[in-house]
Amino acid sequence: MKKKVIQIKTREEVKFSTLAKGEIHHFHMHVSGNAFGTPWKIPVIAAIGKKSGPTLGITAALHGNELNGIFTIHKLFNSIDPKTLCGNLIAVPVVNVPGFLNKKREFSDGKDLNRYMPGRAKGTSSEMYNHFFTEKIVRNFDYLLDLHTASFGRINSLYIRADLNNPVCKTLAYLQNPQIIVQKYDDEGTLRAWANAENIPCITIEIGNPHTRQHELVDDTLHGLLNTLRYYKMIPGVVKDYMETSVVCESSSWIYSYTGGIIEVFPALTERVQKDQLIARVHDVFGNLKQKIFADRDGIVIGKNIDPVCEAGSRILHLGNYKDKA
Repeated sequence: MKKKVIQIKTREEVKFSTLAKGEIHHFHMHVSGNAFGTPWKIPVIAAIGKKSGPTLGITAALHGNELNGIFTIHKLFNSIDPKTLCGNLIAVPVVNVPGFLNKKREFSDGKDLNRYMPGRAKGTSSEMYNHFFTEKIVRNFDYLLDLHTASFGRINSLYIRADLNNPVCKTLAYLQNPQIIVQKYDDEGTLRAWANAENIPCITIEIGNPHTRQHELVDDTLHGLLNTLRYYKMIPGVVKDYMETSVVCESSSWIYSYTGGIIEVFPALTERVQKDQLIARVHDVFGNLKQKIFADRDGIVIGKNIDPVCEAGSRILHLGNYKDKA
């Protein structure tokens, strides 16, 4: 018996309201041209509900080496029935197609796409790519969950960055199933900042480490995405409270090494660090100790450096500033 071949079409434009209801659609969206004279094609998965409801957008791999979000999206669409879905669930499993193909964080022109949102119709290659991505796809969303991971040489906990002063963003953050939530105002040029400015409430979900598949973190993220769908009555079920085990931080910042050499960073992810605790040692190439690094404050470890080769001025430990629950 021959296996059915699924034909994936490429679209120049799409009105999601015109897609068949009660079905999951797969297609590529043409966003801009590459050096081969063919279009860059962004993959889109769209579940169109039979009943009315909001449109929840989910994006992943805006940095090409951030893969955990891709696997989360795959599991999410395997977990829903479009025939009982209210509203639309639209996902982009890989935003940065050239970065993904090259196993790199950056776009083909070496730029970080998440510093040049929403791009320009007539600009650099990364700006044009961003422009058509935001205009053709993201503008269709009512809410956006943007999935990321750490960059090469670092590891992350499962944590959320959100402007908790925005009540809708706070709701989105508290519906998830993270280890840590960090109050973070929107940085100019990011997808999150642009979406929030366009009244598309958006949070960033950081799912662990780059260029790997972490099943437990993927599953924990999936629970939060399904919880979001339940809250907005897009799927049936009871909304769950995951905040009992989450730590909310009022801010966060990095501790740096100002001595170059070979470094070892000691604290584990989500570990509570005390001020003046030894957090790292730096040696030269002969094995001589050059510096001991101590925490300058209390905090919880959100992310850390795991690259032993350390230049002066390198980030080594990302600490969140939190208050214990009463």
